[in-house]
Amino acid sequence: MQSFNLNLKKCMNKQFTGIKMNKYLLHLISSVRRKKSSMLIIAFLLILIIFGIHYNRDVEPIVGQIFPKLLKETMDSSRVNFLSKNESSDNLNVDEYSQDKHERILAKDENFLNYLDSVKNIASMETEQNLGIPFVNSYIKNPYIPRKRLVHLDLKGAPPLISYYRRFFPFIKNLGATGILIEYEDMFPYDGVLRNMSAKNSYTKVQIAEILNLAEESHLEVIPLIQTFGHLEFALKLQDFRNLREVPDSPQALCPKRNGSLEFIKEMVNQVMALHPKIKYLHIGCDEVFQMAECELCRLELRETLFLRHVQNVSTMILKNFPSLKLIIWDDMLRHISQQTILDMNLGALVEPMIWVYAEDIYRFVQPLIWSKYSAIFPRVWAASAFKGAFGESLYVPDAKRHLENNLRWLDLMSHQAEDFRGGFVGLVLTGWQRYDHFAILCETLPAAVPSLALSLTAVTYGYFNASLKSIFLSALSCPRENSVSPFISLEYDPFLWDKLGRCLFPGSHIFRLVHKLNAAESETKDFVKQTKEQKGWLTDYNSRRKFSSPLRIEEIVSELPRLYHNMLSLVRNSFEAMEGVFDNFTITEWIEQRIYPYILQLEKIEKESTAIKSSKIWPARPLPILPELKRIIEGLRTY
Repeated sequence: MQSFNLNLKKCMNKQFTGIKMNKYLLHLISSVRRKKSSMLIIAFLLILIIFGIHYNRDVEPIVGQIFPKLLKETMDSSRVNFLSKNESSDNLNVDEYSQDKHERILAKDENFLNYLDSVKNIASMETEQNLGIPFVNSYIKNPYIPRKRLVHLDLKGAPPLISYYRRFFPFIKNLGATGILIEYEDMFPYDGVLRNMSAKNSYTKVQIAEILNLAEESHLEVIPLIQTFGHLEFALKLQDFRNLREVPDSPQALCPKRNGSLEFIKEMVNQVMALHPKIKYLHIGCDEVFQMAECELCRLELRETLFLRHVQNVSTMILKNFPSLKLIIWDDMLRHISQQTILDMNLGALVEPMIWVYAEDIYRFVQPLIWSKYSAIFPRVWAASAFKGAFGESLYVPDAKRHLENNLRWLDLMSHQAEDFRGGFVGLVLTGWQRYDHFAILCETLPAAVPSLALSLTAVTYGYFNASLKSIFLSALSCPRENSVSPFISLEYDPFLWDKLGRCLFPGSHIFRLVHKLNAAESETKDFVKQTKEQKGWLTDYNSRRKFSSPLRIEEIVSELPRLYHNMLSLVRNSFEAMEGVFDNFTITEWIEQRIYPYILQLEKIEKESTAIKSSKIWPARPLPILPELKRIIEGLRTY
């Protein structure tokens, strides 16, 4: 270090002789020599900045990259940071000539070697921040990559046509998927005593075989998911099985003590296994059993005991008939059950839990104590993230940035928690819910969520996501080549990826563009309705009930209505054009009814009300009489 300081002093004397600043710099060097090595580094960087600004512009790129590193080290490494909106990736490139030159200079002091090694990583990190990519331990030497990487297909809403799978399966395989978790619900072709459970547009047995063949051609493992406790609305809603409900008026959960409950589950499993003879894993659900221990048969038993015994009974029954199977259950119902209670039921030898959290802060939902409990019970566990269907029941396109962070957080957590389990993590499932339950409306359709899936699946396949994966990501999505200097994605400004990926030709890309059009039309129509019915004072519900308003003002207010109405009708036509070849007519019309038809009705209602108001040619004097219904309510309150 002493030798380094002497050389530095000589260098500075040569460069700054005759300059007024010389005495200040020498004084700085003298002071720094008495400090710790870390202070020397900071002082030398300040000298480089001054030197670079006034005498050698070649220094600027390298200093500009090294100096932020010192600031970065004072921050929590686990924090997620995004580049400010006014920064540009154009300013992050390091000049190769300057870098080589200053590497030779700075290499004389080994204290700078680590900084030089990280220059490229720093520049790259800032680029990812400019792209809006969360920085979640993305620059470790050995990123964690799950052994199995499955994509969840939730078929209780918007089930794709077989032709879509022909493109979709090779697509996800190309991005690194190793399998699919397929949740049939009422799309499975049940027969016999279960035949009424199947939807009228369910897949046929021949189509199931074709789906499995397509998956096999793409070397994708298939794991079926059968609900065996909660989320059985699709079956318990029917007259045939209402006697199996835990709560008579609600079909949410099965009563584990009813005669016929286990036989019902056994029949479902047997029929699914008959069409999936090659599978190694079977998922038996058991999540979100909201109604439990409420009926006359169960109310005297502890909820946790009731739950564990049912899982034990179902698992034992299945393994007796299919001993080579490995069973998976969702973990949420186990989180608050004591370790000893679970051990007493021998659940660790029967099932593997799939731990699911779709938010960014995973430890908030599954605390360290729960991980310790699981590791003491289960040799192996699974994890489940999400790429859609997790942040709102009525969304029609997922927030790709939030889902990416969820998956990156999972990779970070798995890398730390895996060693606590003897068999580690079996794999990670990227869930894609199509409805929140059987009665809910459709949320994001699979084609509209493909960009989000591609982003998260790429991250899971490589253990990180940064600009180095740009060509892999864009190529998989069949995006056109562009020579633009702008970032290839911009998650901070464009979390739905509409702007950056709107021209790509991935499977179902036309539906992705359709929802973008819907978003624009919906926003404009909502604004119009809000102004018409709430913000302006001539076409409110009060005016409509009384047919009392200014015709002149009405004409002014509804002048945009024909254009908006025409836009919505065009969207109906566009929906059929975009969705044909991906979904059947039942799904297309359901989506239109939920997404477009409500706005058509609102606009038609405003049109009728405005026409009725304008039909009046004379108007009564004020005050207007009290409405009979309102008068009834007021008089009732006075009496009360």
